[in-house]
Amino acid sequence: MRGSIVSVLTSVFDIIVALLEIVVIGFISVALYKTVIHLLSGNLELALENFLLVLILLEMYELLSLYLREHHVSMRRIAELGIMAIVRKIMIGKMYDFKVLIGFSAVIFVLGWIYVNLTKDNPND
Repeated sequence: MRGSIVSVLTSVFDIIVALLEIVVIGFISVALYKTVIHLLSGNLELALENFLLVLILLEMYELLSLYLREHHVSMRRIAELGIMAIVRKIMIGKMYDFKVLIGFSAVIFVLGWIYVNLTKDNPND
């Protein structure tokens, strides 16, 4: 009984993840389109912002695909995604208060620590 419930829930979750992959592909397409439009119009700041978003979305797509194949995602990859998202936020931001920058620094430090420690423990992951 319990095995069949777990099997059904796993199948439902796989369907949800597959739908999320489709949504992410749509967002990637829109972000790529906006990147090209901003490049052609000469707005390099918005082009860079959208390009960084494409990189984050590609990493997210890779995580979702990896989950569908292996039913496992390493924390190292999630830490990579978090670092990329924070760096993007810092790069596109105009002005940040000192406290916000300290907060960003702390989060990047913690994610970097997680990444390094997980890489030492599982170099092939």
